[in-house]
Amino acid sequence: MSESPRAVTGEEGEEPRRRRGMDRREALRRVGGGGLTVLGAGVVVGSVGTHAVSHARSAGAMTGPVAEAGVVGHGDGVVYGGGADGRLSGDLPAGDAAGPYGGPYAAPSGLAADALDALTVPPPPRTGTVEVDLSVVEQPHQISRAHAIDAWTYAGSVPGPIIRATEGETIRVRFANRTGHDHNVHFHGRHSPLVDGWEPVPPGSEVVYELTAGPAGVHPYHCHTMPIDAHIARGLYGTLIVDPPGGRPDAHEVVLLLSGFDVDGDGRNEVYAWNGVAGFYERYPIKVPTGEPVRAYVLNAVEYDPVASFHLHAQTFDVYPAGVGDAPASHTDVITLGQMDRAILEFTLPEIGRYMFHPHQHSIAGRGAMGWFAAI
Repeated sequence: MSESPRAVTGEEGEEPRRRRGMDRREALRRVGGGGLTVLGAGVVVGSVGTHAVSHARSAGAMTGPVAEAGVVGHGDGVVYGGGADGRLSGDLPAGDAAGPYGGPYAAPSGLAADALDALTVPPPPRTGTVEVDLSVVEQPHQISRAHAIDAWTYAGSVPGPIIRATEGETIRVRFANRTGHDHNVHFHGRHSPLVDGWEPVPPGSEVVYELTAGPAGVHPYHCHTMPIDAHIARGLYGTLIVDPPGGRPDAHEVVLLLSGFDVDGDGRNEVYAWNGVAGFYERYPIKVPTGEPVRAYVLNAVEYDPVASFHLHAQTFDVYPAGVGDAPASHTDVITLGQMDRAILEFTLPEIGRYMFHPHQHSIAGRGAMGWFAAI
């Protein structure tokens, strides 16, 4: 009979302590790779600063003494696999036998660790008029290792670029429709109805939307041309961050926009992704400094599924629904998000290690929407 899984605690003896030390060193090596930090303005420097988030390479399967010891977890509690075939009771696979998140939903091969920096790290706060080009172009978009779509994109990316402004300042959006279909851009939040963006813009036409940013918070923008669900599902959405006058307290900031992709045209999503690429943050965890404040702008742009959520493992967070208000509305580890719903989440990761995040709809998480924060 194979030995049951057990956690090593208390009087563990020299050999388990040695194994645990190896595992912890391996965990630190895996989350701490790299050493470059990408600032919100896109400048690469050699240390972590305000408004900074970067990505650590995932090391893949464990190797060496850790794997030989049968370790399937990491941290202070080491868990040993039960049996040579790596299975637990009930014939459920364990460790490497269970396989990683990914498969056909893994990130496309060839993507570098900084491939999504512009969609993950928001630009720094700014005052004054913000000029934005949101021309719509059609182009292929590789969602995952095994899936691609012909996407409609704002400024050539899915999602569209992160826009940031200060409340009360002007956002001037130059919109050009360079496809063969009607499109437009509609911003959530508060603005004049004269620039609400619901009117279709014909192919080859251009228009300028000029709106006053507000309220302070985080808001989506998206195409509002019929059929709206199809236009959003093809990639026409993005994030608008509006800062209060005087700004917010310093924090390491990250944008996580969840989307779904109907790759076979049946009106249901087959692949899900944070910031447009399935499995990216499973391969490249988002690095943040241990013990320092993190601010996550989380949005749900999924069509065809009525609800999604965000869950952070091993830590809790303050919740600012729509990013509005000076005080958090709640403190929890999971929030529910309807379509185009959003929130600002604030937390710290107190201990070195990897903290999983994903929607708590597990069919969504398992099809590309699982990722990690790596506290270093």
